[in-house]
Amino acid sequence: MCHRLMYVAGLVAYSGSALVGGLLAVALLVRYDRRKPAFAFGLFLLVIGFWAAAYVGYLASSTEVWLLGFIQLSYLSVVTAPIVWFAFALRYTDRGAWLSRRRLVLLSVVPAGVLALVWTAGSHSYFYTETVVRTVDGVSLLETPPAIGHRINVVYSYGLLLVGTGLIVGETVTNNRLYRRQSLVLLACLSAPWLANGLFHLGVQPIPTADLTPVVFVITGIPLAVIVQRAELAGFVPVAHERVFHTLDDPVFVVTTSNRVLDANRAARELVDATGPVVEADITEFLPEALLEDGALHSGLDTAMECAIEVDGTPRQYLGRLRGTGSRGETDPRGRILSLTDITVQKRQQESLEAKNEQLERLAGVVSHDLSTPLATAEGLVYLMKTDLDPSQSEIRRSLADLDTVHGRLREFAEGLPALARESTDVEAPTDCDLETTARAAWNVVETGDLRLVVESTRTFQADANRLQQAFENLFQNAVDHGVDGADGATTVRVGLLRAGSGFYLEDDGPGIPAARREDMLAFGVSTGSGSGYGLAIVRTIVEAHGWSLSLTDGSDGGVRFDVETRPRTP
Repeated sequence: MCHRLMYVAGLVAYSGSALVGGLLAVALLVRYDRRKPAFAFGLFLLVIGFWAAAYVGYLASSTEVWLLGFIQLSYLSVVTAPIVWFAFALRYTDRGAWLSRRRLVLLSVVPAGVLALVWTAGSHSYFYTETVVRTVDGVSLLETPPAIGHRINVVYSYGLLLVGTGLIVGETVTNNRLYRRQSLVLLACLSAPWLANGLFHLGVQPIPTADLTPVVFVITGIPLAVIVQRAELAGFVPVAHERVFHTLDDPVFVVTTSNRVLDANRAARELVDATGPVVEADITEFLPEALLEDGALHSGLDTAMECAIEVDGTPRQYLGRLRGTGSRGETDPRGRILSLTDITVQKRQQESLEAKNEQLERLAGVVSHDLSTPLATAEGLVYLMKTDLDPSQSEIRRSLADLDTVHGRLREFAEGLPALARESTDVEAPTDCDLETTARAAWNVVETGDLRLVVESTRTFQADANRLQQAFENLFQNAVDHGVDGADGATTVRVGLLRAGSGFYLEDDGPGIPAARREDMLAFGVSTGSGSGYGLAIVRTIVEAHGWSLSLTDGSDGGVRFDVETRPRTP
């Protein structure tokens, strides 16, 4: 009667294990990518669930054919479980690259041979020396004394299981305190199934001839599945923590909401000159004053703040930020991450660039000023020469008029030089600029007369708002100037987005620009008519200062079209 009750209990246990293991497996397999450790663990639970289901059939059978059939069916899981476990261990310890298709095939050679021996066990004695059915308390049992093939399978399977478990143990025991609790749970969960399987092979069998390993695996698989999902080991495994977190050049602290330190990488310890442990300490006790405010973490860290911190006697610039560990837009009550990015080199480069830009603008201003004096002298001399000429000296008057034109172009160059120097400097702090808003603001500045503006599409670009508006002003002025030289002028200017959102365009329906002249139109001093020739040159410098590119093509209505590509072009 005792055996009967044990088998009923076993039937319930195996049925429950098959159901729970299958549900956990499906949850992990559906949620995670196949390259993640969680997917491999889900596959392992699926194999274990199938193993338990096969034992349900075994316990419900009464004839030798069915008993042996379910034992043979269970071996699909018995030989597969060690391989899947080994694969999970490799994924978990960030060694998934080792799992090539060829190696998986080689690992499967022995299991394939074992399956062949198991499924043909009725015709030989290489796996079982014999198969005998006996009945105890009305329950049929299948006695299968092991032969050489069975022993080979045990050695091979335990070899893979021990190597996989060793990889995980090797990684978890070297982790810091942040993972210590997780590691203890993991080791406890790993120990129980292997202990149950070892006892089964040693003859300790609460239910004779029935292996309780799949039941124990499913029971311990529940907390393991929780670890995989809640601790997010699928994306950030312990080995990655050791190899990445502690080798980061920038200081990183992991703290609780009460400012207790959970973890700190090597750079963080060096920053605060920590000779002793910092974990479990209050971060405000040793953090530099620049990051504190009234004894607490500075409020500016919630967004991002620049600060100067002295390191080894040398002041360095850092960008500090305090982030939650939850998903984007969510807060995590368990902790926060304080990261400090060293921007000393970038700040020095920025200061150097600003100094060079100021020097360039000063130089352009000096050149512009120094050109004005001789130009004024030359213009005065031409004026005096004109007053001294007789009306009959028409050829000399024409030559002097041409000289006046040259002087005018030189003066326009001198006046435009500071603007060219200013607009050619790189954009350092772009902001969100709406295309339509910027275009209409520029349109309101320029005297456009009867011209009509049509904005066909718009979006936001990262740009210097003032410079972008200046570029539009110059382009609109260029459209106005088209009609000043006797040709039919433009009536409509259109602004819109390029295909795939790669930039924007501006086109008019004026006379256009001949293809042979387009390349020269963006050069300094080249004009479409009576203009100075610097309006389009300034547009080009503004575009290039943003890292964009400018090109000229035919407009859809016969005029000229300016395409501004805001994405870097591939070579």
